[in-house]
Amino acid sequence: MIKYIKVLILFILIFPMLLCAQKTDTINNQKNSNLPNKLVIDSTSDAKLTDTIKPISTVKNEEIVTPDILYLTNGDKLSGKLISFEQGRMRFDAQGPGIIYVKWYKIKSIGCGSKLYRVESTSGEIFKGRIIDSPVSGEITVLSIPKQDLKFQNISRIYALESEWYKGFKGDLGGGVSYTKSSDVLRINAESNLYYVIPRWRFINAFSYISTSTADSEFSERIQFSLEAFYALRKKWFVYEQNSFNRNDELGIDAKISFGAGAGNNLVLTEIQKLQIFTGILQNFEKNIQIDEFNSNVEWQATLQHTFYSFLKPNLTASTALSSFVGITETSRYRFDATTDLTWEFVTNFKLQFSFYFNYDNKKIQGKNSETDYGPILSFLLDLK
Repeated sequence: MIKYIKVLILFILIFPMLLCAQKTDTINNQKNSNLPNKLVIDSTSDAKLTDTIKPISTVKNEEIVTPDILYLTNGDKLSGKLISFEQGRMRFDAQGPGIIYVKWYKIKSIGCGSKLYRVESTSGEIFKGRIIDSPVSGEITVLSIPKQDLKFQNISRIYALESEWYKGFKGDLGGGVSYTKSSDVLRINAESNLYYVIPRWRFINAFSYISTSTADSEFSERIQFSLEAFYALRKKWFVYEQNSFNRNDELGIDAKISFGAGAGNNLVLTEIQKLQIFTGILQNFEKNIQIDEFNSNVEWQATLQHTFYSFLKPNLTASTALSSFVGITETSRYRFDATTDLTWEFVTNFKLQFSFYFNYDNKKIQGKNSETDYGPILSFLLDLK
C-alpha cells in the first residue's frame, strides 16, 4: 500500500502545475467580469485583450451551431468534427460514416466554426485561434494575431482546445495476458498513454505494469509510471519537467521516485516522422532490496526518440526511444533503457501493439536477478477520442 501512496504523491506534485498552465495559457472569463459572458477568442498573444476577442453577438449564429466542414480535393464535402491532425493525417468524425482518416494531400481545406485550435508547424511555431477554410487548395487560415495561412504539408499537429478542461485528455488504454504452457509462464500487462494539450503546454502520462509468474521462480513485477510536462519554445526547442515512479524486481529496485528537468529539440519534424532529443538532470530517491530506506542520487539523462507514421493500409505507427543515464553522485553508475513499439490500428479506435523493452543497470545489488531486464509485450488498446 505504501508504494501506491508514493505514486499518488506524484499526482499531487504535478496537478498544481497543470492547473497553473491552464490558467496562464487561457483567458479566465470570471476574472474579466466586465466583458460579455460569452466570447469567441481569436488568439492569446501579447496583443491587448480587446484586440483578440469578439463578443458572441458579432459572430454569425450559423458559425456556432454548424459542424466543421471538411473540403476534399475531389470535390466532396463532409460535415462533422475535427478531432485532430497529426503528422500528415486528419482524424475527422463525419456525420454518417463516423470517424475517418484523411491524408493531407487529399484535403482542400477545412472550416471549424468558433472553436479554438492549437496549430503546430513543422518549423516549430505554434499558433492558437479559430480555423477557417482558405480559397487556396491544401491550405487553412488560422485567425491568430497576425492571421496565418498554412499549408497542410507544413503542419505537424492540430489539436482542439476544449472549453471544458476534462475533455482535453486524449490517448489510449490497454492490456494483455499471455501464457506459455511449455515453460509454465503467466504474464499479465496493463498500460496507458494519455496526453493533455493546452497552448504551448503538452502533458504526458505513461503507465506500464507487467507481472510474471512461473512454477520455478517467485512472482516478479515491473512498474513504470511517469508524468511529464513539455513547454514549447521557438524554433522547435522546448523545456520539460518530469516525475516518475519505477519498480523492477529483476533489477533489484524496490522503489524509485525521480524528479527531473531539462531541454530538447525536435531535430526532424515532417508529415511522416518525428525525431527529438532532450537532456536534463534527474534527482532520484531509490530503495533497493538490500536496504530499508531511500538513498538519494543525481543522474544526467539523454534521450533520443523517433516516431514514424504510415497512413497506407495497414495503418501502422512505429516508435523507438533510447535513454542513457550517467551517474553524477554515483560516478560509476550507468543505466540504459530502450523501448520500441509497433502499433496497428486494425479497427477504428482499437489497436494492437507489439512492444519490446530493454533495461540495463550496472549497479551491484546483492540478491538481484540480473543486470538486464528485457522482454516482449502484446497489448490490445482502446483509443480515447
